[in-house]
Amino acid sequence: MSQLNARIEAIDSEQSLNIVTFLCAEQKLQMVSLELNESIQVGKDVTLACKPTSVAIAKPTVEVESFCAMLSYANQLRVEVVSIERGVLLSSVMLALGSFELESILSTSALERLSLKAGDEVIALIKANELSILAVSND
Repeated sequence: MSQLNARIEAIDSEQSLNIVTFLCAEQKLQMVSLELNESIQVGKDVTLACKPTSVAIAKPTVEVESFCAMLSYANQLRVEVVSIERGVLLSSVMLALGSFELESILSTSALERLSLKAGDEVIALIKANELSILAVSND
């Protein structure tokens, strides 16, 4: 499970649906939640979590802003490939997001198709419903 420290920037609510916006390593993330604990408030520091199988990787061959504008993913993080562990069927790719590491598990065939290597700048994609709050800071 990848963990990222972030600060809550905004909470938008409609009935029991909430969209929480975070700032992590100078990039915005969003999470969709049906229920929020009262400790989750704007300005609070939190630890976010997501499964490595929920992190997709894109390697745009066109201008990045145009590419990202055409995707529905709320979480489009500019990251750098740190390391790759190639398996027969699945591979693990470690990604740097500021001082944090995010892991992506993808098929080895996708890894080969993308021609990924350490040092590549890519886009990590995480659906808003795949992000969760692991802990809230008790400041």
